[in-house]
Amino acid sequence: MKLLETENLTLKIGSKYIFRDINWQIDAGENWVLFGLNGCGKTTLLSAMSGYQTASSGRVYLHGEAIDENNSGTFREKIGLVSSSFLNRYFRREIILDMILAGKYGSLGLQGEVADADVKRAKALLDIFGLKAKARYPYDTISKGQQQMVLIARALMGRPEILLLDEPCSGLDIVIKEKFLHMMQDLAEENQTTLLYVTHHTEEILPLFTKAALMKQGQIYAQGALAEVFSEQVLSDFLEAPAKVIWSEKHFFIDLDLPWQQNARVFSQKGGAESESGQNI
Repeated sequence: MKLLETENLTLKIGSKYIFRDINWQIDAGENWVLFGLNGCGKTTLLSAMSGYQTASSGRVYLHGEAIDENNSGTFREKIGLVSSSFLNRYFRREIILDMILAGKYGSLGLQGEVADADVKRAKALLDIFGLKAKARYPYDTISKGQQQMVLIARALMGRPEILLLDEPCSGLDIVIKEKFLHMMQDLAEENQTTLLYVTHHTEEILPLFTKAALMKQGQIYAQGALAEVFSEQVLSDFLEAPAKVIWSEKHFFIDLDLPWQQNARVFSQKGGAESESGQNI
């Protein structure tokens, strides 16, 4: 069943395309990885898919209904966005507990009365991430890793149908990172939430992800079954360098043979490299 879909989605600022002609269908229960190098448009694409950013043209659909400026607030309740790159533009002095409570409705600020049950859930989420003592702190007074955990808790507050996770492990220490990845595994196994996980760290691509898309220069380069998209041939073409794919029981790795590595091997030889004059350097 279709859950989230884009149709010719395009964002152009001035003469520059941030992303262009994005056609993508995510079905309920699927777990996707969006993989791409820095600056290819991943963060802005997610902000448009979640109703926070207005595209220049094209459409985003949730359950077949188009998201627009008039109803984006309603849809944001069903789409959880974790993106420090995008959301940190709006959050600075906000109280952490209030931020998480606002996440139930996908709003950027707390609105209206708050139910006791919501406060209880927000505090429980803070406790999971070891931030219970920080509930009344302003957002900009905690560390970057703690800010990332707040954004994750905020996205989970509303029990979203789909989670859009933009580099969610950025800034997390090893303990919290492993806890978070296990939480993603639990969500997938319970089939509660569809996941779209953006990363350029392949060790974060867990077995729960079965679909993948590659993004390059603002466009979808390839999409489909993860094993096909992350083949050595496709990745070598995508990264413009010979790629070796290494699969393990829990993680996935890419080993690249880059030109600078050849130069590094020369410098690592005994005696150092020689200059054009024949002298060691």
